[in-house]
Amino acid sequence: MQSIETLRFGQVRFDEHEVIEFPAGLPGFEQENRFLLIETEESLPLKFLQSISSPQLSFVCAPLPLVLAKYEAVLPRQDRELLAMPPEGVAPGTVLEWLAILCFARPDAPTANLLGPLVIRRDVGLGVQSIREDSRYSARQPLFTATPAAEPALCS
Repeated sequence: MQSIETLRFGQVRFDEHEVIEFPAGLPGFEQENRFLLIETEESLPLKFLQSISSPQLSFVCAPLPLVLAKYEAVLPRQDRELLAMPPEGVAPGTVLEWLAILCFARPDAPTANLLGPLVIRRDVGLGVQSIREDSRYSARQPLFTATPAAEPALCS
């Protein structure tokens, strides 16, 4: 068992099979390739993508369906390759976890990155930040709207 000392969680112990490899890194953090997906009971349904090599680097994430229930997920061919998937379709038993990175630059107005969601395939320990080729969604989608029942507005 290995361990890292993180800024947010203190010492975290993990097994190698828990590591999620991002072969292309993350935009802006291309040198960061190895992460843990940390879930704590007190923060559910939020999850934390914690870098193994940079203890201060951790991204707050939420399951994509919780941010926008009707999100139209699209996975380009190059991302499918990075996730060790066939060019078309999904192999039986393959489970993809879609997460939105949250931003709290303004604590009173948090946002979610719907333009580049994280797609994680835990069965093989691979992940990718899948940047959409269209501009249907925003990288700064407000999490809350004035009317609680309203769907967040899509970007044009």
